[in-house]
Amino acid sequence: MKRLVYPLIILSMLMFACTISTTAIPPVATVPVVDTVPPVATVPPVDTVVPVDIVVPVATVPPVTTNVICNELSIYLDPALGSGYNCETVSASPEGIEIYPQYTKLTLQGYPLSGKFFEPSISVLPVQAYSDLLPDFVPGLVSNLHVLIQGGAIGDTLPFLPIFNAAQVFHAQYMAFPFASGHGIRYLTEYAQFYDPVNNNDLFYTYQGLTSDDQYWVSAVLPINNPILPADAVTPPGGVSWEQFSTNFDTYIADMITQLNSQNSESFTPSLAALDALV
Repeated sequence: MKRLVYPLIILSMLMFACTISTTAIPPVATVPVVDTVPPVATVPPVDTVVPVDIVVPVATVPPVTTNVICNELSIYLDPALGSGYNCETVSASPEGIEIYPQYTKLTLQGYPLSGKFFEPSISVLPVQAYSDLLPDFVPGLVSNLHVLIQGGAIGDTLPFLPIFNAAQVFHAQYMAFPFASGHGIRYLTEYAQFYDPVNNNDLFYTYQGLTSDDQYWVSAVLPINNPILPADAVTPPGGVSWEQFSTNFDTYIADMITQLNSQNSESFTPSLAALDALV
């Protein structure tokens, strides 16, 4: 029986092979299908992804903040305005012509201008101690400064501390703006004991401000020059006599205020913008 199986298997394979066609089937030409159905308007897909907030890149360079600390005072001193400084605690002067409490004074070294009537400095004066020494004067200055900070009317004389034995001749380039811990005003001025022509020896930029808690009065006194002004006040301007000059002083000062107010920031040395930035 086992021998019969193998011949049957071989016979079956031969019969199956005879049924396979060896004729190649030609390929059927593919006819492009014409789309007779009008196209359907495509609807934009709905974005199902949760939108991500756009993050604005932040500068990686750390901002310059403070490079000078003097008692209560912290500032950034631009190298263009000073190469160094002197920090001191000024002893109180409770009597005499110039009265003031103990206070902090920062004097700039290497300032762009030298040999001027005032040295470049920033003072921090305690308001309560000053008010105790001059109760009929300092509180009124504080109130006046508050009025100006809030946009009040500007008078002929602007607040200034510490006091000294001279009078404010004029003010120009007035502006109110805040500093890091308070608010105040800046202006250009001169102090004198006579009919002083506006000049580059005596002219200075000042910022007078109060800290937000009214505990400290900040006073910056920084010499400033402009090319329209004479170097000093040795002779009256215009070749007139001192008598003629003093007679027409009010008209002269009004004209100089107009001229100074018309000057742009960069015409001054140092520029108004640089001194504002320091404050």
